[in-house]
This record gives sequence, structure tokens and C-alpha cells, in this order.
Amino acid sequence: MNGQLEKSIVLITSASDNSMKGNVIGTGFAFYQEENYTYLLTCAHVVEDVGGEEYVLVNNISAEVVAIGDTQGFDLAVLRVKELLSVLPLGLIILPEELEISLKISIPGYFLWGENKVRRRKTIKGIMMVEAGEEKAFQIIKNVGEEVAIGKLKIEAGKLQKGYSGAPVVDLETGFVVGITTHMEGKNEEEGKEGTAISIEALKKIWPEMPPDVFHFYLEKFDVITVNIKGEEINRHSHKAAFFTEDLGNGVMLEMVAIPGGTFMMGSPENEAGRRDRESPQHEVTLQPFYMSKYPITQNQYKIIMGKNPSDFKGENRPVECVSWYDATEFCQKLSQKTGKNYRLPSESQWEYACRAGTTTPFYFGETITSELANYNGNDIYGKAPKGKYREETTDVGNFPPNAFGLYDMHGNVWEWCADYRHKNYEGAPTDGSAWLENDGKEHYLVLRGGSWLIIPDGCRSAYRNYNAGRDILNYNFGFRVVCDGGRIT
Repeated sequence: MNGQLEKSIVLITSASDNSMKGNVIGTGFAFYQEENYTYLLTCAHVVEDVGGEEYVLVNNISAEVVAIGDTQGFDLAVLRVKELLSVLPLGLIILPEELEISLKISIPGYFLWGENKVRRRKTIKGIMMVEAGEEKAFQIIKNVGEEVAIGKLKIEAGKLQKGYSGAPVVDLETGFVVGITTHMEGKNEEEGKEGTAISIEALKKIWPEMPPDVFHFYLEKFDVITVNIKGEEINRHSHKAAFFTEDLGNGVMLEMVAIPGGTFMMGSPENEAGRRDRESPQHEVTLQPFYMSKYPITQNQYKIIMGKNPSDFKGENRPVECVSWYDATEFCQKLSQKTGKNYRLPSESQWEYACRAGTTTPFYFGETITSELANYNGNDIYGKAPKGKYREETTDVGNFPPNAFGLYDMHGNVWEWCADYRHKNYEGAPTDGSAWLENDGKEHYLVLRGGSWLIIPDGCRSAYRNYNAGRDILNYNFGFRVVCDGGRIT
């Protein structure tokens, strides 16, 4: 089971001696934390099955039912438990109406196994049908003049069993919850291979008083381009990513992309053109989910937080430049104070993992890069791609195609400061996604990533490391972007 999911789901049982508690369980999951309380979702019929609201136990702790819906329409209940802070909340996303795809999903849940009714948990995988040809699988159930969507589940690995009611339906691509399992279907051998899930939107129907920042994520669709060694487009795929926005004031917004956790090989293989020793040895790094700014920090974002714009190439939506590592760090501190969240510079491994977005090629576009895909010094080439434009200045963010995580301008435009100190190679580097904060004999030198408008394409590769910059240096091709772990400042 995925570590994040394992820390998010809870077991629902009963405190009643008369409710057959040995045979009745359900699943719930955390979705919000406030002060000393953790809020959880499960099904309304789970609450009824364990004996009613006064008998609900969450991980053997008495729970308060904050809101509950009608089991025939809004089969959903909100529970609240004090001092359950070890359970991590999952993000919720309402699917846009125009999204007509089959979502690959996972469902972590509890079930009773064997004659002795042993409680076990397992994550099963399948598909949630939003549209299936001419047949709408994302149905509408009407209840007292309201509507709530119901998705059809097709289980491919494992099966739904008694106890999975209330389990989260997690979109594998974004890691966000898109539905709540309500019941299983089928008979005999096929029982549990199909089921239904209620839309997360039902939460709004049963709990109008919910905090406004519960639903601060949204989905965005975009195309991801792949090119061959000549820079010719050979593939174009539609992807989606989850975002949230920070209102910085005066109409200035900061968009943050949800980066799913995972494992990747950091560094470059020995046969990669332009490879440097500083990019070796390749090593496996495993990262927890985090959030990264969709674009490099722009001049209008920097100005509203810092009160000034030091950039040489002026433009509100151009990346800020002429900022030192100290300036970028101060920006993160002030942004954290303003929002209440923990903002900081990315670690090197976070940056490279986010840049690659699952790719192993020199660029997230593929084997090469062209000036139609990024802003760099197009007078030079990489691979068999043709020469291109050399713009000799920054460009507005978002003008070039994104990677599969929904991040823009990871190659070129401005170098981006990281949190790590300089090291001549990866011998002894962290493997957990954290920043490498021991120095390598030059304690005032930090790492930058991504290349810039000034740099030849070789320096824009996903693995390339610029590690000869002092933290107080100001340069018109040095900028940064920020990351956030989603937690609040303590």
C-alpha cells in the first residue's frame, strides 16, 4: 500500500455490544485537519451499520458525527476525532463536467478475512468510468431537488469486499481523491469486480458549513509533447494535474502544482551527450509528495511580497532575475508568513524529479530540445536538432509546452536556485528527497538548475548542475521557483 494512503485511511468500527461489531466494519479517510481535530469521510450507511452516530469508533477512538447525508442519495458522513494528528489528510478534487475520460484509480480499504473475521487492509486498482461511449457511467441521482454524481468502478486488480464502504477513490495520475466507494456489485465469482462511488462534490451538499479551503484544488488539462533526436514532434498526449492557488493580493496569484511522490534515478547515464562527472553516480531517490510553483517566480509575484523588482528584463509575467540565493530564501520566508504554509527553495532531487516528470531522456521533451520548446541560446544544438532562435532575453512564463506534471519553463529562461550546498558529485548524497546541507569545501556556493535564455542546450538538460555560484551573486539569468509540503507553520 502506498505510504501516504496507508497513513490516511482509518478503520470504522462500533462501540455497541449489540451491533455485531465483529462482522461490521467500514473504511474512512482523513481530508482536513484544524487545530487538534482531524476530519474524516466515510459512508452514511457505515455509521448506521455500526449502530448509529453514538457508537462510531475511528481506529478505536470515539468519533463525533459532524454531518451526515441520506443513504439513498448522499451516502456520506463527516466524522471528527480529537488528537488523531498522525493520520495524514488526502486532497479532494471535484471532477470538471467536461472531463470525459476513464480514470485509473486505486482504492485502499479494510475488509474482514476468513472464518475468524480478521481485519485486513489492501489497496485495489481499477478504473472509474466518467464517460463510456454513448452510455453515461457518471450517473446523476436526484434527491430533494439536488443532484450528485455517481461513478462506475471497474476493478482490475483485487476486488471490493465488505468493509470498503467509505474508502477513497484515488486518481493515480494526480494522487487526489475523486470519489468515495459506496457499494460493490456482481454475483458469485464476479462479486466485487464492479461497484459505485459517490462524487466528492456530495460533501458540499451534506456539509454547507465546511471550511472554505477544503476544496482549494482544481484540475487542469494540457498536452505534453515528445520529440525525436531531430527535434521533430512524434507524440502528443493529454495529461492532467492538480493545482491550488495562493492569493498574494492586488489580483496577483501564485499557482502551485501537486507533485506526486515516487522514485527516480537522479543524475545522467554515462552515454548521455554532454554529461559531466558532477552528475554521477546515478542513484535512486524516493520522494514524498510536495507542491511546486507552476512557473518560476514572476516579477509581479516577487514585487508584491518583497516590495521591489530587481529584474533587468522588465515584465510582470517574466521571471524575476538578478536575485541572489539570500533574496530567494527571504522571499520564501515572507511568503510563508503571509500564507501560513511552509514555503522554501526545492532540494536538488526535488527539482530534478519534478523536471523529469517520469522521463529518463536528457530533456522532458525527449532526446533533444528546440527553441520552439524552450528559451535558450539557439545558436548551438543538441543531438540532431537544427539551430534555432537566440532571444537574448527572458520571456513571459508559460509560453512553452509543460512537462507531464504540469510544470512550465523547467528548461531555459532562468537558472533556478536550489537549497543544496555545492558538491562535486553525488557520493554520499541523500536518497530521501531532502536538501544536501553539508558543504563541499566551498560553503558559500549553492546549486542552480535548468539553464537559462543565455545558455546553450547542453546546460539545460534535466541532470545538469550549475554549482559554481556564490549565494550572494546577482545575475540577470538567475531566478527561482518555490516548493511547499502542504503543512502549516507550527
